[in-house]
Amino acid sequence: MNATFHFSSAQEITNDIIDVIRRAYQEKPVSIYVQDFYPFLPEWQLQEVRRRDAITGNQPVYFLDGDMVISELESELETA
Repeated sequence: MNATFHFSSAQEITNDIIDVIRRAYQEKPVSIYVQDFYPFLPEWQLQEVRRRDAITGNQPVYFLDGDMVISELESELETA
């Protein structure tokens, strides 16, 4: 079973959430993977996003990844 949790900041991760994960998985092995909000961007773009975040005071800035957009469009065309 896989579960994905999204938080607007790390401060939202509470002990209650950890307790729910413990109850759900009990003795089963689990992995916890922490990733920046911009998972689809290449590292050079992530660095630019972080630089701009520092300048703008971490106000949200949204970027589109060209490869991702093209891939999604190709998938839509294949299913059409």
